[in-house]
Amino acid sequence: MSLPLPCRRPMNSREVWSTSEWRQQAEQWIDAVLEALGVVRLGPAEQPRIRFWSTQLTVPTDHGTLWFKENNLGQFAEASIMSLLGELAPDHVTAPLAIEPSRGWMLTADHGATLDSLGSDDPSVWARITSDFADLQQRVAPHGERLSEAGLVLMNPEVAANFVENQLLLHTGLPSEHPLYLSADEADDVVRRLPAIGDAVEVLRGVAVPLSLDHNDLHARNCFLPGASADPLRFFDFADAYWAHPFSTLLVPITQMREQWKTTADDPRIQRVIAAYLERWTDFAPLPELRAAVEPALALAGVHRYGSWLRLLVYADDASMRAYAPTALHYLRTLTDPVLRP
Repeated sequence: MSLPLPCRRPMNSREVWSTSEWRQQAEQWIDAVLEALGVVRLGPAEQPRIRFWSTQLTVPTDHGTLWFKENNLGQFAEASIMSLLGELAPDHVTAPLAIEPSRGWMLTADHGATLDSLGSDDPSVWARITSDFADLQQRVAPHGERLSEAGLVLMNPEVAANFVENQLLLHTGLPSEHPLYLSADEADDVVRRLPAIGDAVEVLRGVAVPLSLDHNDLHARNCFLPGASADPLRFFDFADAYWAHPFSTLLVPITQMREQWKTTADDPRIQRVIAAYLERWTDFAPLPELRAAVEPALALAGVHRYGSWLRLLVYADDASMRAYAPTALHYLRTLTDPVLRP
């Protein structure tokens, strides 16, 4: 699947989200939802942030603060995906109270503090994040077709290399001054990396782990502290998510642990976190086979990170395009660079 050329004018930009017309429409919908739920608003809504990828409104009510969200059109389906995840795994996600699928709107309760509020360097925090997410992945693994129908993007490992190769036509076809432009030599360098993606897929074929949910941005700010110590973490912000190899979800945790501890991936703390995650998958394959699948899945994770940025940038305003195109190209240029190996 190839994406269209990036629009020079966004369809759902920061400009639109700053208008009184958009604000009025959003608040009218919020008030209708509150009335249907029997919830009383206690004050005006606030708009804490506007980014080119999303905006939020916070609404004080007699049932606590509620959060409204609308996404960039490249992540339009998150509301429908979150609603279905709330049905499939209600203890593991923050299910929205209401959605408007035609606008990509959702209204969600505030579940309190996120895990990063602990401010802890303890590896057990990361182990908890990845292990609880593995439980969510296994819970939803049988439901790929339903999640696809809800709008979750499929990135089957078998087509990952073709996906990248198709996108190169986009990059090389742009004017040289465009932030997403790649020269022919740069595109050739990416092409030279594609056989390594094929090698990774070949390894993954031999490990009996099903495709499932790759959060694609899994970290402590995207999960809430549990109500009780035995309760699972509740995850949110699935806008970047893919239906893909589940182990790819380790890329962001490993990257952030390396940055947090200023270390390399062979650090015993990072290895313990990976081991804790893999222990949740031993019903599917022996631990040595699972370990062998991690680096190949991380190679594919770079495709996922690139793809999620690209589908956002299709609808970016000019300033956002200039600011974030280098991030998308970084993932493209570093595809298949080892993550765990020195």
